[in-house]
Amino acid sequence: MNSRYFGVIGNRDHIKRHKGTEAEEKRPFWEYLDEHPTGWLTSITYKREDLPHTENMIYDCGAWSYKTMDVPPIDAKSAFEFYKEHAPDHCMCIAPDHMLIDGVDLDFRRQWNYEQAARFLDLLPEHLTPMACVHGQTLDERLKCAETLLALGYGHLAIGGVAARATQKKLTFALVAALREETMGNYLHVLGLSSPEYAAKWETLGVDSFDGASHFKQAFTAGAFFTQTEHKLTKHRAARPGEDIIAPECFCTACDLLRRENIDTRQYGSNENNMGRAAHNMNMLIRAQKIAMNNPSVFNVK
Repeated sequence: MNSRYFGVIGNRDHIKRHKGTEAEEKRPFWEYLDEHPTGWLTSITYKREDLPHTENMIYDCGAWSYKTMDVPPIDAKSAFEFYKEHAPDHCMCIAPDHMLIDGVDLDFRRQWNYEQAARFLDLLPEHLTPMACVHGQTLDERLKCAETLLALGYGHLAIGGVAARATQKKLTFALVAALREETMGNYLHVLGLSSPEYAAKWETLGVDSFDGASHFKQAFTAGAFFTQTEHKLTKHRAARPGEDIIAPECFCTACDLLRRENIDTRQYGSNENNMGRAAHNMNMLIRAQKIAMNNPSVFNVK
């Protein structure tokens, strides 16, 4: 496998743990994983010092969080100041960007994106790797955007704004395939799409890396508890208080460690139930991704 999955780190991804008679301590969720993803993505808005490992990191500017603002709260200079202080050496840092969505001043946002990308490239120190985000409302616009960013001097690009189209697989596959061809020889990352089927497609296209947090977040938003069989993930619903548990028992690291403390990841309840379920879901996702990427034909991905 050549395409790499980057897990997403948020702001409060901790699990309280008791060790014998010792007082409880907060431990990061990645200590509950069977194995780490090959990289991690986090946002400039999270000034975290307890990152799991630093050789494969991407920092973004959290564009989704300010997508409705006329002017973003961050620009090239403030992003540079953050990265200079917090970003580990050699990690990839995304230039400030503004999403191109309906109902906004698109011309302003296009110009703002270009100006910030140009300024950011001049500001970022050599020990960090600049990355720019490809946006556009049409494929042609995205191709032109990628061409412009490459001409500015970027060697690392990320494709933004596609996570909202997760159900439009054929359209998204075609879009990323065209951008991969346009950017061949440069680093290409897909933001926000990491299901086993997407992972298999990114592998066949030669996408360098991708990230996603959907299965992780669904542990909280939908009480989702995923089980894995080969390349497939099956969603079960966590049991609420008083309900019978219908999801099968699991022996992944997250489930096993928390079960020893009488915490069942298949149930709603405390943060430990829910965060443990999220770590379990990442374990299942990574397993399924690997199988899918090693044999993309299981999805008829060509």
